[in-house]
Amino acid sequence: MSNSSNSQRPYVHHRAFPLSTQDSYKEYTNVDFRLSFPGRKMIANSLRVEGRFNAYKLNTSPPQEANRLTNTDVNSFYDPQIGINACFQQLTTSTQNQGQLELLSEAPRLCKMINTSMATQNDMGNSHNSCELKTRTLMLANRVLKGERFDNVLDTAAPKAGMSFSSKPICCLNMASAGMGQPQVKYSTTGDIFFTVQLARNDAVFFGSDVATALSNVYNYTLSELSISFSSVPDDNQPQMPIDFHTSSNVRQTVQSTFSNVSVNEANLSNSVSCSFLKQSEENSPSYNNTRLDKPPLVTNIEYLFNDATNKFLTFNLKSNQEIIERYLESMSNSKVNSVQNVMNKAGENYGIGIKFSDYLDLSSNKFGVNITSSVSSTDPYIIFLYFHGKVSI
Repeated sequence: MSNSSNSQRPYVHHRAFPLSTQDSYKEYTNVDFRLSFPGRKMIANSLRVEGRFNAYKLNTSPPQEANRLTNTDVNSFYDPQIGINACFQQLTTSTQNQGQLELLSEAPRLCKMINTSMATQNDMGNSHNSCELKTRTLMLANRVLKGERFDNVLDTAAPKAGMSFSSKPICCLNMASAGMGQPQVKYSTTGDIFFTVQLARNDAVFFGSDVATALSNVYNYTLSELSISFSSVPDDNQPQMPIDFHTSSNVRQTVQSTFSNVSVNEANLSNSVSCSFLKQSEENSPSYNNTRLDKPPLVTNIEYLFNDATNKFLTFNLKSNQEIIERYLESMSNSKVNSVQNVMNKAGENYGIGIKFSDYLDLSSNKFGVNITSSVSSTDPYIIFLYFHGKVSI
């Protein structure tokens, strides 16, 4: 706990532990947290998940320290642009008084889409990224897998501890609109806040030739010393305007022909949709990065179809790659993409499509559609991941 210089509004730094405390947490586990701050206001955008990331080469229960990766494991990696977020497959946020606010599945992929549209690979070495175990290169990610070492430990010996991390997950509690000041959530409005992290399967985290030649689940991870931290200030008992929290929800479908129509409903109001692709045969394959943002072959036309806020049916037809990428970046609410990053997108790396609407649309009864013209075939289909961006007010 620490106080600010203003004694009338001291900051308190809270730490919450899982409701079911374990020595370590492995793939598929649901880790539940309960955040309680009576008489106070949570500072929005301050939520962090913290702990240690431990990588092992043999799947023993409990994990054995001797099975940590060593310097002979040179071709095993995780996605350096998302770091520890590769382990957070699904994020669920709810409150005691409002119920569920957000259910975000395929969270690592959205994290990859956000990071690649708003930052360069070199930015991954900045302090606010490196604490999430993001790195500038695959080889640095490989070093992270080997854990922390101490000066008196031989480089070929097993490390003594996993890598510590502090991650700011892409949940609605960290996506509050700042407005005229720092958003603060009254406990009297929400009651206790519940946050659940579903951990990703091993094969969705690791990839590389060493991983591919090993038996299934030989490369595995655990998280230990897990906790959530956040900050609060005293409730001044003054009325305040509702706070808007940006939310995301995910739908996935298959693209398996030269002309594919994807048509979906979305329960929440949305002001944009962002999409990425992955070759279906390479999903959860140890040879390939599961959060890679593939470009389907020979995309020649993207057409969006939806009803606007006045229920008028609209279509947007995009033929040039430049326009397709620009609309995608707009859908990610990004205005700071540099030319290098744009060139990478055009080259097929970190590819995506999307569109930003002029207003929040109700897509629960009128479907959102996208027609994709490419050379995709039924023998080599692609998965399309659609992320609808909306908001919830508290």
